[in-house]
Amino acid sequence: MDLSIDSATEISTRSTRRRSPALASRALPLLATFLLQLSFPTRADEAPGWESQASGSTSVLGVGAIQYFSGYRSVGYDHFEAEISVRWRSSKDGSEQEQILYEGILDKPPAKVWGHGSHLCVVMQACARGSDRCTPYLIAHRYNAARQSFTAVTHSSRLCPLPR
Repeated sequence: MDLSIDSATEISTRSTRRRSPALASRALPLLATFLLQLSFPTRADEAPGWESQASGSTSVLGVGAIQYFSGYRSVGYDHFEAEISVRWRSSKDGSEQEQILYEGILDKPPAKVWGHGSHLCVVMQACARGSDRCTPYLIAHRYNAARQSFTAVTHSSRLCPLPR
């Protein structure tokens, strides 16, 4: 039996080479999972704060006073991750209700929110890539008293005139 240092190093190197692919095949999925967890918050309260916020109040017939909030942060290339939410007091039991009306990407924030008769109106803009020409997207919401929530309706442009 050879007990020299060269022989021991060679044996150790050979066994490490045999185990490396097995370790790598187990380590890669763990590394990928770890990196995904770093890139996506797991709970809403872990998400970073909004860079900018806009808030205000309006009213809708049959609902009353509504507080709105629009938060957004840059995601690059003149696009913004945004969330638009509303809060109001239920006419049934007086409890405070909250609903997210929009989560997604928009350009040229903040979105505008206003009440028009029995509708809650939201307008946001999306721009063509590399252009300053933007298209407004209008979404009218009607309050559903039975569900105690707002629902987007079709033909929004007829229900909500664009603000000036």
